[in-house]
Amino acid sequence: MLFLNAGVSFVYELNEEDDLKLPTSKDGIELVFATNVVGHHLLYRLLEPLLKASSIARVVSTSSLASIAWLPLNRSDKATLIPSTLEELNSGRPSLWMSHVLYGRSKLGQVAWSNALTRRLGKQSTIYVNSATPGAASSEMTLTKNIPTILPQFIKNAIHYVSSQVMWSSEEGALTELYLGVATEDIKSNNIRSKYYHPQAMEIDHPHAYDKVLQDNVWNLCEELVKDYLI
Repeated sequence: MLFLNAGVSFVYELNEEDDLKLPTSKDGIELVFATNVVGHHLLYRLLEPLLKASSIARVVSTSSLASIAWLPLNRSDKATLIPSTLEELNSGRPSLWMSHVLYGRSKLGQVAWSNALTRRLGKQSTIYVNSATPGAASSEMTLTKNIPTILPQFIKNAIHYVSSQVMWSSEEGALTELYLGVATEDIKSNNIRSKYYHPQAMEIDHPHAYDKVLQDNVWNLCEELVKDYLI
């Protein structure tokens, strides 16, 4: 089982020196996409020989409903939802709205990446690749990083308490992805691959899941960005 679960959310704190550019990784890649998509791609590519040697391997990407709700502003051209070049990926200016857009783009990238990989592996592959959203689950990211730092501490505490009461627990949030990892009889008998799942362990339709342009954009871009790290 390979769970692609590392993620960052809103990482933007503007200052006078770099308020015109999006934050990037050490590799010069827009930071949210680098963490949530490109890093996962590299890890998978390094482990792919071992996964192919398994009688039934499962790859699960942790996505989000943000992959549907928080998308780039220009929706008339679906190809722009996931850029095909690093220059396009890194373009834009930091803002609160842009931070939401970039997170949504990265989570859409995980869905498109999972389905692009399924296409490349073929229908007879023993690697079953799927993506899922844990729903609104309590975690360090959801309970702290979405709260503006300028708010008084008592308001932060109130938001934290209310959020923790209405969200899934971390354990509950993990159930859908665990199903896609451990339910091997269901996965094999029902040929569960290239699917998008919602809590708790329910398949739902994703409006952009099977767009081949998006799939090719994310796969080819990731391949280009990690090529120097692959033997």
